[in-house]
Amino acid sequence: MAEGAQGQVTRLFLSESPDNHEEISEEASSVLQRGGVVLYPSDTVYGLLCRADSLAAVERVRSIKSYTSPRPFILIVDGIRMAESIARGFTKIVQEYLTEHWPGKVTAVLPAADGCPEWVRASDGTVAVRHPADRLGGLILASAGTPMVSTSANVTGDPPPLSPDDIPEELILCVDLFIDAGPLPQSEPSTIVKLTGPTPEILRGRI
Repeated sequence: MAEGAQGQVTRLFLSESPDNHEEISEEASSVLQRGGVVLYPSDTVYGLLCRADSLAAVERVRSIKSYTSPRPFILIVDGIRMAESIARGFTKIVQEYLTEHWPGKVTAVLPAADGCPEWVRASDGTVAVRHPADRLGGLILASAGTPMVSTSANVTGDPPPLSPDDIPEELILCVDLFIDAGPLPQSEPSTIVKLTGPTPEILRGRI
């Protein structure tokens, strides 16, 4: 695993206060803008977050997860407009579909746009994009203003964590900022839907 860039991890505790969320999202945005990696409570599980346009940050995430070969990641955005910076193929049908399911736990697989970094694309030239529904994720995206890689905070092969107690200490030590929200509700990973053909094709999960 890669080590944290600063050699130590800042740990912040998320409360129900909106002011607390805004303060933490600003701190997270600052870390991400510098190319750091954030461990945070997503709307599904505890996840790792980094800028999609930073190859060094994405490689750190790959190392943390012990990936032995390149693979695409899901990118999170704050809506269709941001998604259009990295994906294309937003036909009227696709936009209507995403308007129905976004924000939420639906990941759309679309053709990658010219501006999409090669290191987050799949081998078939597509990119996986999702607009999360959680407030913290939305605040971070709005503050950072750029798509983010978001992936479960676990080593490949291990179950995705729903509690800080489920996250190995050695993984926590690899990030720059850990946002602790305590145990998360039971949740399934996002549904992945391919939207490159005439009809939606569900690749994982269910609608």
